[in-house]
Amino acid sequence: MKNSLKSIEKRRKAILDILEARKQLTTLELSSELNVSLSTIRRDLNVLEEKNDIIRKYGYCLFNYKNKTNFDESGPLRLKQQIARYASRYVNDYDTLFINSSSTALAILNYLTVKHVTIVTNNLKVVATTHQPNYSYILTGGELRIPKEVLVGDIATRTLMDMNADICVIGCSGVSVENGVTTKILNESKINELMINKTRRSKILVADHRKIGLTSKFKIADVSSFDYLITDQFCPTKIAKEISETGIKVIRIKDFPAIELF
Repeated sequence: MKNSLKSIEKRRKAILDILEARKQLTTLELSSELNVSLSTIRRDLNVLEEKNDIIRKYGYCLFNYKNKTNFDESGPLRLKQQIARYASRYVNDYDTLFINSSSTALAILNYLTVKHVTIVTNNLKVVATTHQPNYSYILTGGELRIPKEVLVGDIATRTLMDMNADICVIGCSGVSVENGVTTKILNESKINELMINKTRRSKILVADHRKIGLTSKFKIADVSSFDYLITDQFCPTKIAKEISETGIKVIRIKDFPAIELF
């Protein structure tokens, strides 16, 4: 079984390497190149499309360069939505909720079922979301960073220092046992750290499989600072177990609502 899984992963990596080098190929060309059946290639392409590694067009597929170069803003949309949907179940009526600059964290607003909640965020994109009449929306204020549309700096920091939340949902650029939870931007690391420290009940880390095992520039917190890591089915089992050994509950979303817990 292990050898079979290794061969599958090796073949899928070969598909990505070929597409990255040659830009686009048909299913038939890939089948011939790798000497496997069309049905096998189609199954592989289904998975790679789900992970946002490739773009499929009528009759051919392409390497998704955007997924590689614009790591935080791109990504597997459906998987991110599943992660956000699962995270929403931890929000109770009348909670105060911290949300950071992460697109996955912000997506939780699409799935909340509670009638009353206070949302505190430095993510200016909250303005463009669908607003509920019984929800309160608080922006931290601060220096606006473009193009990410996030608020940072002393004003944002002071706002958070004067507040407490029941729950926080934090996205990141990397998660590893050795180097903790990390982000690309120094000013955001301080904001995220404050959100975690000022949360009283549930601290939730959301990260799709691409970020698991990676380390970015600036540390936000140790992995053990969080209560939950919610990720997707493509998160490597070995790394998920290593992370769970720090005391955090790791939840891998499979075909929703099925999950794996460590």
